[in-house]
Amino acid sequence: MSDVKVSLKGRIIALLLGCVFLVAISEIVVRSVCPSWSEFYAGQYMVTEAVPDHGIVAVGKAGFDGHFAQNNGDFRAHIKINDFGLRNQEPVDTANQRVWILGDSMAFGWGVEVNEMYSSVIGELIETPTYNVASPGTNVCGYQALAARMPDTVKPAAIVVGLIIENDLVNYDCLATAKATATADRVNAKSAFNVATIKQMLTEHSALYNFFAVSLKRVNIMREALIWLGAVEKSHAYRNPLEGKDVDQIATATAHELNRLRSMFDADTKFVVLIAPARFEIVNADKAYANARIKIKDALTKLDIPFVDPLARFQELGFEATHFIHDGHWSATGHRLAAEETATWLRAHLTQ
Repeated sequence: MSDVKVSLKGRIIALLLGCVFLVAISEIVVRSVCPSWSEFYAGQYMVTEAVPDHGIVAVGKAGFDGHFAQNNGDFRAHIKINDFGLRNQEPVDTANQRVWILGDSMAFGWGVEVNEMYSSVIGELIETPTYNVASPGTNVCGYQALAARMPDTVKPAAIVVGLIIENDLVNYDCLATAKATATADRVNAKSAFNVATIKQMLTEHSALYNFFAVSLKRVNIMREALIWLGAVEKSHAYRNPLEGKDVDQIATATAHELNRLRSMFDADTKFVVLIAPARFEIVNADKAYANARIKIKDALTKLDIPFVDPLARFQELGFEATHFIHDGHWSATGHRLAAEETATWLRAHLTQ
């Protein structure tokens, strides 16, 4: 009987070792056959940086030159980061007296080429150089940090701030947040062991995982099965982080911090907020997001902060024409539309 037990135990161990060996060999093969497997991990070109009095903000990895792609096939874009950690072809010294575009992933140009970013298209339309001062994953407090880290030797001719209705409206207190995170270790935020963390780790380190993720997500029936299992989120699933909250207070706090951002520049610097409409208001005139958009416009007006609201243009062209199929960011068409609306405002005010 003991011999049988030993034999069974040995077989199980042999099977496990065989599986490990097979996975290891498969990983090596996929890395050899698909050298671009690491393109699906955004962390390849992003780092975090502590900005005095502003806490921690994400910036680009200085000198990065490569590609970033969505494993669902939405896009594959060339990303080049300059020595200052920003997505610009020119060094930061050339930012002086340019139109600066501050914002998060939308302003950064998530998924589009550098010439398609609305920051680039604005410069083309107004025939005035622009400079992209944006970073994925940040918010209004982060925009203040991005502005604060710019060298004292460069000053903007104008500021365009991309404000995302879906995730930029927050009951902010940026000064308190900066103090609370001054010594925070961002690595701790990744310590939670959950599905999202596991997927991020596999995306970063496993060519085999990325191969299967790409293969499965691009087959509709498999993608639907993954959504049903909860392994993949449904594309453009409705969510409203403002639900049940005091939208008036949140709009007031957001406008206050935008005003604080404006005060970081010379008083005569032109300053405008580009309001990125919520996907759900574009698609079906969602009342909750429509209310949030109206509230933030009212709050900005009270502080005499100019804004551009391109909602009508986005509704005219339609959601599918202006956004990626699965990803919530603007396509090149969406970027051009936003740039056209912003350029109209800049033309009218830069000469004043």
